[in-house]
Amino acid sequence: MHNEDKKRVLYYGSRKTGKLVRCYEKKNLGVFRVEVELHSGLLRDNEILTLDNFIDLADVICPKHLQFVEFDWNRLEQYLSNTLGDKGRRLLAGARHRSPSLQRVRRYLHRNGVTNVHRFLTPLAINKKAQRALDRWASQFKKASR
Repeated sequence: MHNEDKKRVLYYGSRKTGKLVRCYEKKNLGVFRVEVELHSGLLRDNEILTLDNFIDLADVICPKHLQFVEFDWNRLEQYLSNTLGDKGRRLLAGARHRSPSLQRVRRYLHRNGVTNVHRFLTPLAINKKAQRALDRWASQFKKASR
């Protein structure tokens, strides 16, 4: 298998947390796949205890546990320059260097004293499509339980 043929998988969460999310490109289908694996603790905490409760799962997942975002670099730059001056410019450069990984950017900023990094995230329009798809999926459980 050639290096370019290898599937690059991005992970968020772990098997020991409430969820594990896997994201990867399916080149043969021309799509980017997002798999959300929910674990029992998360389901229990949200009172998803039986198949009848699966109707509520779409509202539990989106947007709290599944949301597509982009970083608002202009807003971050303004915040850093207003609060930290020259140090802010260095922090911004370090954050941009880590931009291929949102998780690395967030961790870097947090380590350097920038709290509430989520305020620099902007939801993407695709979230509406994801919510509709989850709602359609949940409605299948409503039909099956009749």
